[in-house]
Amino acid sequence: MRRILLPALVAGVCLSLAACSDEKKVEAKNESVADVAKKVAASDIRFTPGRWETTVKIEKMEIEGMPPEAKAAMQQAMGQARTMSSCLTKEQVEKPNSEFFGQVGDGCKYDSFTMAGGKLDAKMTCKTARGEQVVTMGGTYTPESYDATMNMDGKGPDGKAMTMAMSMKSKRAGDCTGTEDVKPQPPAK
Repeated sequence: MRRILLPALVAGVCLSLAACSDEKKVEAKNESVADVAKKVAASDIRFTPGRWETTVKIEKMEIEGMPPEAKAAMQQAMGQARTMSSCLTKEQVEKPNSEFFGQVGDGCKYDSFTMAGGKLDAKMTCKTARGEQVVTMGGTYTPESYDATMNMDGKGPDGKAMTMAMSMKSKRAGDCTGTEDVKPQPPAK
């Protein structure tokens, strides 16, 4: 489960750090995560470095054939928010690498990605050994905040059908302190 959630969560958290003017735009179709990161780096879109606090809430999680005990535990945890902090460095802003947009493998690509005018709309497809996963993200952003939803349909443990929906809210909370939950990734070379 962690392996499934982490790429989507990291992608959402990293995208939540966006800060750009309404005149800037990045668009991509059928491109790798690395290529989208390069487009953002080459654009005039710039992110605000600092400490970001992100609250994530799983709204829906269904896995085909889940045992009743596991389903009950998941239902109890569902809807509870988890807040974590991350540090976005100046170096990451200047040269975002592909991990900046989610720790995903080579089997993932953006079917579409649009970031402009304070809005984000993206669809990513990942092909794994278990099958295909489709992730859609949408939301709004300002230089100091982000509010988004993410939906995932695909295969979970043992190749069973899985559906997940989550919401993410993020805000800049000042300078990095070195005590953030998510450590900065090195910038692209």
